[in-house]
Amino acid sequence: MPAIVDQAPAAAPVFILIISALMFKQRLKKKEIMAVAGTMFGIILFFFDQLAPGNVLGNVLAILAGIFLAFMFVFVGQAGGDDSVRMSGILFAHLLTALIGIPTGLAGTTSFSGMEIFYIVILGIFQLGIPYVLYAVASRDCPPLACSLIGMIEPLLNPVWVFIFAGELPGIFALVGAIIIIAVVTWWCVTGDQE
Repeated sequence: MPAIVDQAPAAAPVFILIISALMFKQRLKKKEIMAVAGTMFGIILFFFDQLAPGNVLGNVLAILAGIFLAFMFVFVGQAGGDDSVRMSGILFAHLLTALIGIPTGLAGTTSFSGMEIFYIVILGIFQLGIPYVLYAVASRDCPPLACSLIGMIEPLLNPVWVFIFAGELPGIFALVGAIIIIAVVTWWCVTGDQE
């Protein structure tokens, strides 16, 4: 199940398009649809070996996580130039995550040490805290879909770290998927608002 849940951010761009069209009546552009379709294809290839139809609960949780992530991108994007609204929204989302995650994590843990708590704090600061503050600042000038597509590059680094620290080479599907995602996101960023 964890491998499927790790793919949650991959679905967010699809839900961003749906939410933007249904809730905010925004017209979808061909370029947006093409970028989302291209990155989805790349993500499917990237995680090809980990996809398992039998993990129903994991798949449902991944879809729900993608939906909630999409709502976060869209609503933070709707804040306009008001930094306090963006920061408050992100803080509220993380407090809600902690409210749900801490009891769930403690229920499945038999014991924990001071070092494990230290690692969690470090990850909270450097993997979530600082990046989300930077995201809130960037979202002032970057639309929600662009933020989401650029964020899709992050999972591509996981095999790089595994290769560096464990010597495990990624498979051919992961390499092809990564190349497709990087190419699509680069195309999206370079071409700007052109249709």
